[in-house]
Amino acid sequence: MPARFRHAAIVGKYQAQGIRPVLEEIAHFLVDQGLEVSLERDTARATGSTDFDSLTPEQIGQRCDLAVVVGGDGTMLAIARELARHNLPLVGINQGRLGFITDVPVGQFREALAPMMAGEYEEEHRS
Repeated sequence: MPARFRHAAIVGKYQAQGIRPVLEEIAHFLVDQGLEVSLERDTARATGSTDFDSLTPEQIGQRCDLAVVVGGDGTMLAIARELARHNLPLVGINQGRLGFITDVPVGQFREALAPMMAGEYEEEHRS
């Protein structure tokens, strides 16, 4: 069984209308699951969220063991490029329309993340 996560970073499509409550809901859910949570720096700045530490992508790669990406495939690809060298697992939550990489619908994040946070998941490696 894969290891449990300890520290998650949340990366959001911060230009999206009304995303701050969604990001904070996901963050509080992860805290309730026993994780330390930080927001990606630009996400925190753009949304005005101050409830959690903010980290640069480099700091995320060094300190976190998971990144939860809320947005669409473009948001996922952008942060994946920055975090690739850190070999950090990414989970995509689709906050928009159709998502191929961000395949968890935002309304189902609890059902998808809870088992993952308990160590029930299979990794997929992408290039």
